[in-house]
Amino acid sequence: MSASDHTAPRATDAPAGQGRAPGRGPGHGLGQDADTSNASEGHDVPTGAVVVGVDGSTGARAALAWAVSEAVRRGRPLHLLCSREVYIGAAHLDSSVAWTNPELDAMDSSSTVVDEASEFVRGLAPDVPLTFSRPWGRPAGPLVEASREASMVVVGNRGQGRVASSVLGTVSLQTAAHAHGPVVVVREGQTRHPGGSMKITVGVDGSVDSVRAAHFAFDMAGPGGRVDLVLAWWLEMVDGVVVTTPDSPQWARVVGGHERTLERIVAEAGSAHPEVAAEMHVTRGRTEDVVLAATADADLLVVGSRGRGGFAGLLLGSVSQHMLGVSPCPVGVTARVRDR
Repeated sequence: MSASDHTAPRATDAPAGQGRAPGRGPGHGLGQDADTSNASEGHDVPTGAVVVGVDGSTGARAALAWAVSEAVRRGRPLHLLCSREVYIGAAHLDSSVAWTNPELDAMDSSSTVVDEASEFVRGLAPDVPLTFSRPWGRPAGPLVEASREASMVVVGNRGQGRVASSVLGTVSLQTAAHAHGPVVVVREGQTRHPGGSMKITVGVDGSVDSVRAAHFAFDMAGPGGRVDLVLAWWLEMVDGVVVTTPDSPQWARVVGGHERTLERIVAEAGSAHPEVAAEMHVTRGRTEDVVLAATADADLLVVGSRGRGGFAGLLLGSVSQHMLGVSPCPVGVTARVRDR
């Protein structure tokens, strides 16, 4: 049974005890001491909200802090999503198990997770509009579904999964690969959200996905922000000869072609954001190395889900996956073009 099996009222229409995160002030529909155990289980995501996955882990807490700052900066509502998983071992194989079974309820910590996350949000931004949902199912599915309504989804790099040592968890990978909108993956110890304008590095290669990434980067930078567009190249041929000699006519032709690609992207993606500065960088080198070097002082790295080099059926390219695991700053992954 998944979150899509439940139908819940919109948060703005939810009766007492449903849909709204506990708290005080604007955007909170329940009192401070309200019990969330009977709260709505379905997705109730306000349109344009910043959705953040919470599970009580330290990784999720880092993502929550980033999401709060982004919601405040952009004047967006914040939606907490805590999935509730039930493992087959908790059920008796010789009988049907009701979802209200006390044994299963005792395993469900989502109410506590939401309460603690709500308290954390109130401490940082007491006036941010705040909602929540606690759908049944593995986390990636509800997060992907929530991305249909969200302005972005924010997740930690790994949560309370079985493999605690994994650098990048399956939830963050699956969400980034399948989401219908931008996903920002935040790892512990990364650059904190600046709270204002951003310096953003975006990896581009001229593909449709990378152009979409550039649009997101300019939108995220904010007034006074800066976008560094980085295009890496390695093996190029001119007149049947592999280009390896700097300052040669062939080298100049290759670099000039890539610079024109960047100019076209800046003209398209940056036209709606004249208040954002743009710098273009064409560098010969392995893509992962070039992009990583460019993130040294960035607040956010943005990549497309897949570039020109990926296999046709690949949902998340190797460069994007690599950067999710090694970037010193949070990584935003933009969705592939698809019907919403």
